[in-house]
Amino acid sequence: MLVGLIFASSAALPGCLGCGSGCPTSVDAEERSKWEAQLAKRQLIPLDANDDISIKRDVHEIFVDVDAATFANAFHQIMMDPDRRFGLIRVDRLAANTGQPFQLGEKFQGRYSVEGAVAKELPDKWRRLFGDLVDDDEIQDILCKIENKQTSDFGVISKLDLSPPAGKPHILEYQYLEGSPIAGGSTFIVTEASADDLARLGVSTAAKVTKVFLYQEQSSSFAKFFTKGGLKLHNQVVLSQAKQSAALAGGKIIETDIPPEYENL
Repeated sequence: MLVGLIFASSAALPGCLGCGSGCPTSVDAEERSKWEAQLAKRQLIPLDANDDISIKRDVHEIFVDVDAATFANAFHQIMMDPDRRFGLIRVDRLAANTGQPFQLGEKFQGRYSVEGAVAKELPDKWRRLFGDLVDDDEIQDILCKIENKQTSDFGVISKLDLSPPAGKPHILEYQYLEGSPIAGGSTFIVTEASADDLARLGVSTAAKVTKVFLYQEQSSSFAKFFTKGGLKLHNQVVLSQAKQSAALAGGKIIETDIPPEYENL
């Protein structure tokens, strides 16, 4: 299956190693530079209330047993870490920004790993057999270009307040850029849990993380995919981000309305 995907993709992308929008993880500096130049050109996709596809809003809450500032800082740290993965998503940034704090107006790519998705379904013996093949630099570049065109979101940080005045929320918001299959944006809002929530949860300290996802699919085929399973994958990523952030902060998720079963999809 993996070999078929690779060779079919190679046929669909003639001269692939020198085409397309480059790959941020390529060993070829020219390929990385090409990707950065393309990322810089990407513009916001506007929401369109007159489109046949509806604008939708998906909201979830997550409670973590650490204070809001500690969680927000941990969240920023895990998002900065280039070695972190959230489900099968990795975050690609400009080389100069990698490992550095995010900045307002910064553009990035969230890339769903085709290799990881396929390998996840393969028996161990096939993973061992084809492991060296998918590690090949040329194959990696081919897979990356497929991911750039088919399985990626591109975003820009549109709101960033991770050190707010006392009593104000910590906020990170990004909006989707050209090349993404959806318009809209995602917002993470971190506040101290209310007194009622603390009493209900039976803890003395907790952060409340509210994730607001405003979106409009850009094609009927993607709208169908997102309805049948894509939104689950999106929430799986959110759950992974929260879980990793909580762990780095020395805590854990104590309540969420995201089904825990999504974590293992």
